[in-house]
Amino acid sequence: MNQEIFNNTHILYDNESKTQEEAFQSIATFAHEKGFVTDVETFFIGLKEREEEATTGFKDGIAIPHSKNKSVIKPGMFLVKFKHAIAWNALDGKDVSVAFALTIPEEGAAEHLKLLSLIARKLIDNSFREGILNENDPDKLTEIIDQISF
Repeated sequence: MNQEIFNNTHILYDNESKTQEEAFQSIATFAHEKGFVTDVETFFIGLKEREEEATTGFKDGIAIPHSKNKSVIKPGMFLVKFKHAIAWNALDGKDVSVAFALTIPEEGAAEHLKLLSLIARKLIDNSFREGILNENDPDKLTEIIDQISF
């Protein structure tokens, strides 16, 4: 995995969020703090608007929320582990406990949407999925995510 897009400083342990809206706010704030978006509110709205188009809830407690809008400075991926399972309207109806959040710039979006596809395909791998769900050590999580070739 490209270290500029994802590294172990891109892991957020969210102990507060209990709703999808709070989760999106937490993700937007984190992406801003890490220098990937210029404006928390604009990115937050982008996450909500994307979710209204179709759920980003994958299956087995994992979601891939993302937004492509003018607030995004550069492409990035963030792993968010939620302490409280979040109702998400996921494809399998399960609450979400882990999210792969993506910042997608308006320019060059096709390349980053490829990452979305790679993540979705990798989530079919049972050992990858179980590792993401069950591991909490940032270095071990980074090793698991580095299996995604991007």
